[in-house]
Amino acid sequence: MLNQPISTVLSQVSKNLKQLYGEQLEKLILFGSQARGTAQSDSDIDVLIVLKDVFNYSQESEKISQVIADLCLEYNVLISCAFATCEQLENHNSGFFRNVRQDGLVI
Repeated sequence: MLNQPISTVLSQVSKNLKQLYGEQLEKLILFGSQARGTAQSDSDIDVLIVLKDVFNYSQESEKISQVIADLCLEYNVLISCAFATCEQLENHNSGFFRNVRQDGLVI
């Protein structure tokens, strides 16, 4: 179970990214130590942004940078985002995607 401050941050991340992406956003997945319940007080918040269509990683990183930076400052946390398509999440067998599928929590 996530603690209240993290839940609040994730709620804002979800709200802001849904506004930014609209129908292109398939889902958001919390992964890493926060999802596993092993986070320390200084742990970051790892979020996988799953998009419906193929995308340019650097363009998407730039697209979200101000929104995420504002949330980091507002809540005094580090939010780290990664991107994937539905196909990548479901079919790639790298350690990263296996861990997200195993431990990730859909926001």
